[in-house]
Amino acid sequence: MNPSQVGPDARSVVGRYMNHALVEGDPEPVDRFVARVLCQAHQSAEARNAPSEARAILGVAHLFADELTASHPGFDRLGFVIAATEGPS
Repeated sequence: MNPSQVGPDARSVVGRYMNHALVEGDPEPVDRFVARVLCQAHQSAEARNAPSEARAILGVAHLFADELTASHPGFDRLGFVIAATEGPS
């Protein structure tokens, strides 16, 4: 496994970017962006018949959902996980 190229302060860099994006009014909310990217990865894993990868992506979706729920108590956790793994209905 390759060592991470992300430095120890990466979380603060990402946080600053996300805060800036939210303030600037990006056209796509952060939760939808993350769900869309995870959904694409999940669909790709399923198309390649890679159930281990699909489960790993589901796990990542749950981790993001936990973080989003902790920072926004009314966040639709289940809806996010569904969108991240099944796509929009």
